[in-house]
Amino acid sequence: MRKHIFIYGFSIFSMFFGSGNLVFPLKIGAVTGSNWLYGFFGLFITGIILPFLGLFVIKLHKGSYDNFFGEAGHISRILLPLFTLSLLGAFGVVPRCITVAHGGIEYLFPEVPLIGFSITFCIICFFLCLNDKFMITMLGKWFTPIKLILLTILITIGVVSAKTLAPSILTPNYSFTFGFAKGYQLMDLFAAFFFSSLIFKQIQELVGKDEDPKKTILLALKPSFIGAFLLALAYLGFTFLGAHYQDIAADLSPELILPAIAQHLLGRYAAFIISITITLSCISTAVALNNIYARYLCQLCKLPSNYFPLFLMGTTATSFLVSLLDFKGIASFLSPALEISYPALITLTLLSIFVKKHQIVKTVIFYSMILIAIIYKYLW
Repeated sequence: MRKHIFIYGFSIFSMFFGSGNLVFPLKIGAVTGSNWLYGFFGLFITGIILPFLGLFVIKLHKGSYDNFFGEAGHISRILLPLFTLSLLGAFGVVPRCITVAHGGIEYLFPEVPLIGFSITFCIICFFLCLNDKFMITMLGKWFTPIKLILLTILITIGVVSAKTLAPSILTPNYSFTFGFAKGYQLMDLFAAFFFSSLIFKQIQELVGKDEDPKKTILLALKPSFIGAFLLALAYLGFTFLGAHYQDIAADLSPELILPAIAQHLLGRYAAFIISITITLSCISTAVALNNIYARYLCQLCKLPSNYFPLFLMGTTATSFLVSLLDFKGIASFLSPALEISYPALITLTLLSIFVKKHQIVKTVIFYSMILIAIIYKYLW
């Protein structure tokens, strides 16, 4: 059982640590400079604590994200999974994974076109998505250890080679707020609801459905702690790198910062290995999210599982088309959607954990938060 806990813990880290996670911690460090620790603490709240609460709340609902979203009413039970999975899947994070992976390769090989890279990425993603258990085992056993080793080497060399930072012109409060806000862009709270459901159900199969539910929940929490701990270390290291090598990152597009720092620290050939690591990270997240999204659409249409490959083909093709907008184009429509929906989902998560009844109150508060966010965004 201990072996499975570590495999699932590594899988959680690998599924989370994809496109935005390779970009925004570095950006936070590059912007906040000598106040990078304040930026990291802001990121820690929205990028670690909130996703962990998302993992936890789904386990309280015994792996059912439908029941969790149903806390905000019957309409939300249907629309919220569709909305969040669409942003996580073919209309947001999956194509963003493609553009970040392409950025890692493009920095070293500018002649590689986005369209050709995206087609190749999507074909690999499609075939890896066809088997859930193989996907989880592959992420936990192979992808995560490789990523951890290579990223640890990069961060260690970066720390050893780092120079003293000049005082930042930004205040600690602004740095914290910047890190907190950029944590939204990771979309890890969204992903947590569905990753937790996937992992919980596999653990439930492992221990048997007759096992005491509380014991199953406690067992399922252990991989979440492992995944959260690894993410926190990676974010800390990346924020440090962004701050101490901000002269390199200053004028680059976000998806090019990591390969640029890698080339500076390791040279062109070693940086190629880091670029492969970036691609593996993005494939890990894209495979998990594309799989979950296609299965959800199949269930939503009330079709048997043998239709899953058709839905998977559709979500993969859509991801390809959206990826052609490039990183900034995808961010332009993701940001407003997150600014409106994130506060409401944070509130619903906290209410679901700490308030056991009073569903009408939860529904009113949830929709009130959405209304407040819309007013603040567009009318304030």
